Amino acid sequence: MREIGCITAPPISKKDRRRIEEGRSEDLSADEPPTIVLVAYGSLDFEARKTYEKIRAVYRREFEAPAVEIAFTAGFIRRRLAGGEGTAVESPLTALAKLHDSGHEDVIVQSLHVAPGSEFHEATALVAALGTVRGKFGFRRLAMGMPLLASGPDYDAVSEALAPEFDRVTVGGEVAASKRNPEETAVVLVGHGTAHPADATYSRMALVLKRDHKNVFLGTIDGFPGLEEALDEVRASGVSRVRLVPFLVVAGGHAAKDISGDGSESWKRSFEEAGYEVDLNLLGMGENPRVVEIFVEHTRRAVERLLRGE
Repeated sequence: MREIGCITAPPISKKDRRRIEEGRSEDLSADEPPTIVLVAYGSLDFEARKTYEKIRAVYRREFEAPAVEIAFTAGFIRRRLAGGEGTAVESPLTALAKLHDSGHEDVIVQSLHVAPGSEFHEATALVAALGTVRGKFGFRRLAMGMPLLASGPDYDAVSEALAPEFDRVTVGGEVAASKRNPEETAVVLVGHGTAHPADATYSRMALVLKRDHKNVFLGTIDGFPGLEEALDEVRASGVSRVRLVPFLVVAGGHAAKDISGDGSESWKRSFEEAGYEVDLNLLGMGENPRVVEIFVEHTRRAVERLLRGE
């Protein structure tokens, strides 16, 4: 069975293992930076999962962590990966348990979610609960890093970071430069959306994008604003062309089916049927270094909180 993420934690020394066996694990890794667990919703798409590995590589460069691991919050994705292709990915709970068993006592759990929705809050609740455990079954220090859109400056930073994506298209699976004329071509970013109150995150992001860029709109697959609202925005803009771009960390099944697919409910087909020429930039936001840097900055803040004992 192939493994991804938190399956194998780095080995600890014989000296540190004796400390654990003797109940003196509080001295373990006292001078080490915290271990990092990157927690994402997950994807069944193999190419999309490569984006998570690229993000992990950035974290390995940016932080002197003993380990940087990956966990998926979506249980059905973990089960299908394990049963369908023999790929094992940890849940946040099992990832933390394995790290604890390996002697890692200081851990940052960094969300790779876009909005602070239900998946983020469930991971946060887990971290909060484990943070109350004392003694040999608890961590010494445990902290949570915020998702992409967590504060006002995040919206501004994401809007700025995404600007280069408006001048790119995907052709034959490769992303190429394609300068857009905003008078002729609208960009429609397509996010996931959520039934959680955090769905309001997307409405705020849509307003920031409209403020910062001409004819750049945002809609969501399962939230508000949705497809109809995005169509209304494009109609009012007077353009003849539309460029669809995922507002997703990884361009997996939603990008292939809901955004660019040929099905009756795909955004590409819906805009074409409304009379627009449509092209696509199917690069997930996790491929954008400036977007990843926002996650990294959230992790830096979490490290500061952890070291202060907050």
